[in-house]
Amino acid sequence: MFLFNALLSLFISLILIFFNWKENKNTIYLGLFLFIISLYSLTHYFSVFGNSPIMLALFYGHFSPFMLLAGPLLYFYIRGIIRDTYILSPKDYLHFIPAIIVFIGNIPYYFTPFDVKIEYAKMILADLDQLKHVGVNFIFPISVNYIMRVTSLMIYTLFSYYKIWKYKPKVKKSIPTQQYLLTYRWLNMFFIALIILLIAFALITADFIQKSPKETYGALSLVHNLGGIMFLLLSASLLVFPQILYGFPVYHTPTEKTVRKTEANKQVLPEIDEDEEDNPFLELRDQISDYLETEKPYLNPEFSISDLAAAMKAPQHHISYCLRDLYKQSFPKLKTSLRIEYAKQLMQSEDAIHLSLEGIGQMAGFSSRSSFYSAFQSEMGCSPGEYMERR
Repeated sequence: MFLFNALLSLFISLILIFFNWKENKNTIYLGLFLFIISLYSLTHYFSVFGNSPIMLALFYGHFSPFMLLAGPLLYFYIRGIIRDTYILSPKDYLHFIPAIIVFIGNIPYYFTPFDVKIEYAKMILADLDQLKHVGVNFIFPISVNYIMRVTSLMIYTLFSYYKIWKYKPKVKKSIPTQQYLLTYRWLNMFFIALIILLIAFALITADFIQKSPKETYGALSLVHNLGGIMFLLLSASLLVFPQILYGFPVYHTPTEKTVRKTEANKQVLPEIDEDEEDNPFLELRDQISDYLETEKPYLNPEFSISDLAAAMKAPQHHISYCLRDLYKQSFPKLKTSLRIEYAKQLMQSEDAIHLSLEGIGQMAGFSSRSSFYSAFQSEMGCSPGEYMERR
């Protein structure tokens, strides 16, 4: 069960990073944080419950500097949510100094032959108490390393939780209410689970120093596992409620209103739910719809969400939030729908007899015949040729 939880958490962290590194860069901090916690869990499993010297040799000691990055990454994520930005300042890199020091201390171990590391792993698997004697850092003994990890992460966690607890948006109407409440509640549960996990980690560290590792892990494994399960469930909830990842998007009202309520907009805009009428991003949505209808940038095969963000002069994650929350679609889906709609207009025009289906697909913004046919079949339930015959 412990191994399954660790692997699933690792998988979730990779998904978060892979699917958000372009649209919502602030989420990368959270993804990397979860990734590091998962690595620690795997190291813990192969040390205490595993029976593979090779796997333990791969994990033991190699990732210890990363544990000192977990706290700063969590802090950067929370600060990014509050400030609605992901950008780091030069002084932020000072947070990485402890991890760099530990990395320097680990360098001799990194160059130790793997056969020797396997022998160390066999010693630990045969007698868990050998953890106190198999050191990997020439600067700090293993007990000090453990204390640094738990102390650093606990300080960053409590400080980050304090920032969230004290956070009150200056202009409440600038943040969508539903988005704010959903994210705020999830963050509270996330920090409670994390603090429980850290308390177990702190108790394990304290017992590790005073007692033998065998006694330590045997007495506190239940608390550690419960905290890990809670943490995993909250991480998995991000896949069910991905809108949490947008944090607290703050809409800044432009000095000059450029929205034009055209009839064409009605074709693009979805119906507005009553509980969305006070969403400050409705104005941005209208600007996006007006731009898409008048400029038709999607006819360019290279059109991307970053191009749309540049045209709107808005942060890219604001565009992503607006599309997913108000359009109820992702950017690729919306772009494809608009291209299919344009292709249908071409098919219904008088010039259709002079155009090939491949030419229509190219004019609609599709980069290839196959992508046009596949998208059209998926959207309309028939091929472009069949649609032409029906009209």
